[in-house]
Amino acid sequence: MAQETPRFRRAPWLVGAGALAAVVVAGGVWAATTKAPQASPTAQAPSATPSPSASGPVCTALLSVTKQWDGGYQAEVIVSARAPLANWEVGLNLEGGVVTASWDSTMPVGSTGITTAANASYNGTVTAGSTATFGFTANGGSPSDLSATCVGTATGPVSESQAAGPTPPPTYTSQANVASPGDDDWLHTDGNRIVDAQGRAVWLTGANWYGFNLEQRMLVGLNVANLDDLMDQIASRGINVIRVPVSTELLLEWRDGEARVPQAVNQQLNPGLADKTTLEVFDAFLGDAKDRGVKVFLDVHSALADDDGHLYPVWYNEPVSTADFLDAWTWVAARYANDDTVIGFDLKNEPHGQPSETPRAIWDASTAKHNWRHAAEQAGDAILAQNPHALVFVEGIEATPRTGTSFASTDNGDYSFGWWGGNLRFAAEFPVRLSEPRQLVYSPHEYGPLVYDQPWFQKPFTKDSLTTDVWEPNWLYLHQDGTAPLLIGEWGGRLGQDPRQDVWMAALRDLIVDEHLAHTFWCLNPESGDTGGLFANGWGSWDEEKYALLRPALWQTSGGRFVSLDHATPLPGGVSVTEYYDQGNPQPR
Repeated sequence: MAQETPRFRRAPWLVGAGALAAVVVAGGVWAATTKAPQASPTAQAPSATPSPSASGPVCTALLSVTKQWDGGYQAEVIVSARAPLANWEVGLNLEGGVVTASWDSTMPVGSTGITTAANASYNGTVTAGSTATFGFTANGGSPSDLSATCVGTATGPVSESQAAGPTPPPTYTSQANVASPGDDDWLHTDGNRIVDAQGRAVWLTGANWYGFNLEQRMLVGLNVANLDDLMDQIASRGINVIRVPVSTELLLEWRDGEARVPQAVNQQLNPGLADKTTLEVFDAFLGDAKDRGVKVFLDVHSALADDDGHLYPVWYNEPVSTADFLDAWTWVAARYANDDTVIGFDLKNEPHGQPSETPRAIWDASTAKHNWRHAAEQAGDAILAQNPHALVFVEGIEATPRTGTSFASTDNGDYSFGWWGGNLRFAAEFPVRLSEPRQLVYSPHEYGPLVYDQPWFQKPFTKDSLTTDVWEPNWLYLHQDGTAPLLIGEWGGRLGQDPRQDVWMAALRDLIVDEHLAHTFWCLNPESGDTGGLFANGWGSWDEEKYALLRPALWQTSGGRFVSLDHATPLPGGVSVTEYYDQGNPQPR
């Protein structure tokens, strides 16, 4: 399908600055009507009375400080509906802070002390079990009391089944008593499948967990939860691989012995991580993953350890050069070459750039500095020289020239566009050539209209039309013709806010299941600004509606037990690869 205008990938989180994000949940009660928001900076917190149409609180509000700087901060509030809502209002105490900007609510600039924020015109209607989000910035210190209240007009009763969602699987404890070798789980490719050393197909079905790529250089969530507990939940729910974003800057710090002790780890909740550096915490995380049969691959999300680093279009960004990029990958591949917990490396997150931008990622036969294909070949071979068994994941770019034009054009009309990292149209004519061809996996990203309202979402669409118009020309053809396997490195989003989003997410999930495409869902983190996460309520629970959508796309036996990518260690409550095939289960083809 011809695309006439450039595409964008919005910022996927609102976390950062090395600050510990604090979260508190407070329940509110239903109100028959919701009073208008108060413009006065001394407005009182909202009150409410129960109604026969609802039982118990109809909504809760979670306030988190997502960024801090000298003299100010940024905050996000997530409104969770326990009943269907026509509108909502949140009350909170800013203490001495003064609001300088707000979005997605009616919170007035200048608000201070006890204040309220009602929904905007477009996000008041929230289905039960879904969420709405708003944010603000303020001068002064963040409030010491982060409690928030929520009231709303319910259009139906509180439904515990809607609020809780499907019954989650039990959480099992770790598998410390299982001995697993460090070299029996390496993978390679065979046509369009990823296979084990015996040539049997395996299905990578996982999720992203970001934080090491940010300024705080640490997995988000360890400020409010225990690492072991989180890993028990993740593995028990069938996540058999975790994509971990990092920065080149962080890898170079690790290489040079300059790893810092992070501020974003609650040492009371994580006594085993007390005074450990970022590298030592990463190694502890790897140990927890291995202990539970979970595999890991790293993704250079940005050159710099910067909350907005992923917005920069290419893999170099001063002072980080392409040579630094290659050196960082060489070092980390060598460090983990004898540990098959780290099964591969995603070379660079979402190379992109529009025709008129400099720099921008291109894909052709040249050796130009900004040619992503050439840089990917260099980085892939640098990794494989250290570990010939590692999988090398290569993403696409944003824009490729149409027939009869070239990358020399700066006219958007001469290009076909896709999501950042999601345009692999030129991989057929200019394939990535590696020293170990069997280790190559192409890795597009794909999102729905709540991330950006692409042209293909602005008319009626179905799974079939998306397949024909978008997915096949951009990346699915590589799977269909047997060129190489695909791993969809990012996909996901919020449910219940836009019917088109829900249709898109179910359609892509069904494609993943039908074709057994490898994938890592974006993301575990509830703080993700434009998608939300699988975890919810400040890492205290799961978004059961979203998990229910994802669950069919997780590798399972015919009896519904989750399958690890380890040949000795099963996922907690699940089975190992060896057990899967010994039980006579079919290959995921």
